[in-house]
Amino acid sequence: MSETPNWSQDKFKSMALTVFFPYVVHQAQNGQHEMLDAFFNALRACWEPWSMWHCIEPLVPILLNVEGPVSKKQAVILASPHLPWWHCRDQHLVRLWVAAVSEVPYTNEICQSVVDTLLQIASNDQLQPHIPVGMWQWLNKHPTLPPVCAGRAYGSAPGVVKLVHGLGDAEILKSYLLLVWSELDCLYSQWMGYYGGLDYLSPVEIAHASRDPAVMCASIRQAFSGVGMGHHQKELLQKLDHILEQLDLGLDHLQQYKPSLMEQGVQLMKGQYGQLKEVLLEIGQEE
Repeated sequence: MSETPNWSQDKFKSMALTVFFPYVVHQAQNGQHEMLDAFFNALRACWEPWSMWHCIEPLVPILLNVEGPVSKKQAVILASPHLPWWHCRDQHLVRLWVAAVSEVPYTNEICQSVVDTLLQIASNDQLQPHIPVGMWQWLNKHPTLPPVCAGRAYGSAPGVVKLVHGLGDAEILKSYLLLVWSELDCLYSQWMGYYGGLDYLSPVEIAHASRDPAVMCASIRQAFSGVGMGHHQKELLQKLDHILEQLDLGLDHLQQYKPSLMEQGVQLMKGQYGQLKEVLLEIGQEE
């Protein structure tokens, strides 16, 4: 896991997997799930699985058809975190996905995939309005998200923070924060967009970007201040302390779980999560 990913080789592997997707779905429909498990294990090993979806994407609405078998819908839901939702404009696809989620049996893998996909859809301004409010209850199931997780990476954007905060449910907001906070992912920062990624950020720019999650800080102040919020503050602080402890172990330790992580990212996360901890400590003192 400590190897540096080979992007061109990984793209080739992803495209090779494309050939097998319809076949493994058919096998699952016949009760043979071993092939499906093997397919997703291979998919998770890829660092750029989205390259395969230019071929598979036309199949997804067909497999999610209302009249279709649950086994096919289950396969698509498990694959849905690997669909490039940030480029998607198909609102009907979101509605099909939501309907399918309500039909498939609950498993830990299904929950992980649903939450990962939900956060990605929410980061897309055109798709976000088509998420039913009830879908956000999935966050309270607290699934363990994978080390490389597009939902966590995109899900910390200000638009998603505002959406979850606007639900007016402190429990869901806390669950959301506990999911998107991780020592393996920076919080969304406009600085990364301006400069093309962390590779191009100087130490001074990283210091500025560390102060960037202003919307998240404001949301924490508004939602978790006041009487009766102490237990929420405690859980959030425990999470932040764990993240900061992991970051202090250094890049070599973290790259065991996410080889693509860079030192610039570690420094940025230390600033971002340190700032969030300061906010929580301040509102605790005020209370």
